[in-house]
Amino acid sequence: MKHLALLCALILPTVATAEPWQPQAHRHQTESGHTAEARITMGDAMKKVQQTFGGRVIQAQPASVNGHEGYRIKVLSARGEVRVVYVDGETGAIQ
Repeated sequence: MKHLALLCALILPTVATAEPWQPQAHRHQTESGHTAEARITMGDAMKKVQQTFGGRVIQAQPASVNGHEGYRIKVLSARGEVRVVYVDGETGAIQ
């Protein structure tokens, strides 16, 4: 029991002073080699697709379509059908 108290005494001050985790902006490299910052996060894109089509998101990854950076989202419908959609990272438009 003394060991646990000692361990907590050593760890708690470190945890209390640690800076909160801040997610970094999603950045994608465009075809021209420039780095573009997406306005829509992958999580936002997944939520939007799930709300639009229902079902369950089974895969999400960064993707580029016609020079626009965004996300390729794969959804499994309640009927067992798989649908792959693209969400534009700047506008949130679903294609």
